[in-house]
Amino acid sequence: MASKGAEACNKTIHRLLQRVARRVFTDGNLSPTADQRSVSFPATSSSLSEYFQLERFADREDYHARLQSFARIGAVQADWDRRSSEQGQLDRVTLNDPTKAAELLGIDLPWVVAATAIQHLEQVAGDSELTIAPIVDAWKHGRAPGGVTANKASQFIDSIRVIEAARRLGASDQDLLLRRVSTQLFGDSKRIESLVRPIAYLLCDDSDDEDIFSHLGLVKHPQPMLVSGGADCRVYVGEGSIPLLKPYIGLRPDRIDGLSVDSGRIQHLLTIENLASFNEAAEYSDNPDDLLIVYVAGNPTPSWLAAYKRLLKSAKPSTVMHWGDIDVGGFRIAGRIAESAIAVGYSLDLWRMNAAEMRANAHNNAPGKEQITQIAQICEKYGWNQELAGLKENPVFQEQEFIEWTPLTSWFKCL
Repeated sequence: MASKGAEACNKTIHRLLQRVARRVFTDGNLSPTADQRSVSFPATSSSLSEYFQLERFADREDYHARLQSFARIGAVQADWDRRSSEQGQLDRVTLNDPTKAAELLGIDLPWVVAATAIQHLEQVAGDSELTIAPIVDAWKHGRAPGGVTANKASQFIDSIRVIEAARRLGASDQDLLLRRVSTQLFGDSKRIESLVRPIAYLLCDDSDDEDIFSHLGLVKHPQPMLVSGGADCRVYVGEGSIPLLKPYIGLRPDRIDGLSVDSGRIQHLLTIENLASFNEAAEYSDNPDDLLIVYVAGNPTPSWLAAYKRLLKSAKPSTVMHWGDIDVGGFRIAGRIAESAIAVGYSLDLWRMNAAEMRANAHNNAPGKEQITQIAQICEKYGWNQELAGLKENPVFQEQEFIEWTPLTSWFKCL
């Protein structure tokens, strides 16, 4: 165990290195110049407090001895007050070689850590479509993007591996078991779950944890697609078909090949984000037979979206609608569904997602300016002008569960 004096000397060297690090990170060039490396502390009570707080002569001697060990390898230069006896009073400490100083301390230089982290990150990212420039820039300036410092670069590196593996494995539009993929990639069934925030940062997605994974098609437990419709509706499954039962049936999304109606046709298809609201809608006794209601289960997985497109292609509804939370997550989910609808020739309308229709209550809250901006971008992209105007008129967020189910009859009359 180091003596009190030796520990104080180590602290001095640490602070000299920190001063160099601040200069390096301010400039953003991780190869420090001679001027940046040249730092020193005069031996004053304010600049070298850890030295002057040593009251015992023996502790100061230990400080001097430790300082001399740094000086002997050329890491620092120690200047002494020649008015005192030889090496009796320290006058100034100057850092000459940060690398040698760090080696003796047994630490890594912060800018070297950052440079190594950036190199590894760029190697893993390769030709990935993920944007790592903000991470690289932040590490060059000593910041922690998404709360991840350069010495924890493995969090971003492993997150990139997760995202790329999920996209590659999920190319067949099948959901993947999150912990199985985690075991395959890292030999640790829970590693991916520990990376949810850096994964969210890379995806520019601030959704809830499970929604982040759903976006990638990673699920703890595969969720069935719940479908509610008239008695004449049948769902194609492989070579056969299954009639819809009241209030709904549930099938694995990748098993749903399409839908047919024995008589008539599906006029309206409504997707619902949350389970309680879906149950309320599915159990409503006066739903028309030409209405198909589908449960989204939060953020839709790739397999759900693929099944959704197959339903649209086969059912050929006249109108396609979605009902979800009035918040950033709800509009983001609606946007993902809208993309799938567009891919097969449909545009998506929103149902009961106009904040202007919501009354103030204990269950809603006011969004921030940045959140409104995010929603505005989504609404403008998909032409949801009424919802955007409603949010600006009455800026409140409302979870779907606190919005009572209203039959769509009045909405149909407006078509």
